[in-house]
Amino acid sequence: MAISDSSLSRSVMRQIERQKMKVGGQKVVTDDIQKLKGLSVTPDIPKSDLINYYLEPVTIEYYIPKESRFAYEQKMLYIGLVDPKPENELQTRIFNEFVRQNQPIDVIEVMNHFSDYIGDILQYYSHMIHLHEMASMQFQAGMKDDPLAIRRALYMNEVLRKFEPTVPALEILGDYTTYNINWCIRFLNQRGIPCSLEDKTVEFLIKRYRNFLHERGSQTDERFEILADIFMNQAFPNFDDDFDDDD
Repeated sequence: MAISDSSLSRSVMRQIERQKMKVGGQKVVTDDIQKLKGLSVTPDIPKSDLINYYLEPVTIEYYIPKESRFAYEQKMLYIGLVDPKPENELQTRIFNEFVRQNQPIDVIEVMNHFSDYIGDILQYYSHMIHLHEMASMQFQAGMKDDPLAIRRALYMNEVLRKFEPTVPALEILGDYTTYNINWCIRFLNQRGIPCSLEDKTVEFLIKRYRNFLHERGSQTDERFEILADIFMNQAFPNFDDDFDDDD
């Protein structure tokens, strides 16, 4: 069953974006070999729910003193996909229209179906409309007969996310890029097509999943936390998980 969340405020998402973390490829070295080697290959997730997870490969590195060497092992970090929810009546209408048809929120198609808002959308997206047109073409091709096009659409939405939030997103479209990223991952999961997201996108998904569980009074399991922390330290050696809300 898909995960949805209405409590992740825009201020929290902006705080995530404001974090300036240096990207790197350094591995984490730990001496807790037994715990690392004891991590299960897959988490305890029903097979029917696996479509709702993004899988990120994490390379574990540990030192074996008796052999004076490093050993490497790769395990998959399963990140639950947390869907955004609309925040006003117009966003609800748009979300319902595309969710009902199990389609991505294609900005070009939004303008076709909700023509009253073409002017408002173009006013802010005129300088980047070519990106939306490219994403739309990939969406349409993917849903028709080229499933690999959805992977290209996924990467286009990673790019578009960097320009948000804009006024159209806040007032009309909602958090369409997060919705589309999740939609694309599920589409690809269903067809067994692999994808690899940017480190910043993976970080974004990790934080949404953690916050979602926290808001529900639940906790991530130890396997998730170990692999998520290893990933964060590999991708962002100087990362700081703490941030203040200045809104």
